[in-house]
Amino acid sequence: MSLKTVFILNTIVTGFFSVFCLLFPTTMLSWYGPNSTEALVMMTRYFGVGLLALALLTWFLREAKLTANLKSVLLALILSDIVGIIVSLWAVLTKVVNNMGWLTVVIYGFFTIALYLIYKKK
Repeated sequence: MSLKTVFILNTIVTGFFSVFCLLFPTTMLSWYGPNSTEALVMMTRYFGVGLLALALLTWFLREAKLTANLKSVLLALILSDIVGIIVSLWAVLTKVVNNMGWLTVVIYGFFTIALYLIYKKK
């Protein structure tokens, strides 16, 4: 899979989730199970801001060539996705979220593997 394809897929996925987190936080929370509180709704919106930043970053970099600088960005994305896997697994296994949390684990896992395969190219 090409870097451009992975970045476009990342933009679509993170863009979708960012819109729901920003505009429909209680709906997003209901998908994952926690009861909505004012603080949780606000934190969901903050999470949406972070996802929006990621969507914009991958969109603007979709045409970039695989340089040393871009490899640094890929490494940062890979490491943050690994942390995302850990946090998501913890949330599912401790029942903080419902089984929808497994989708998050899969999404982070997919992008970790896809970005790593691009990162290790010479």
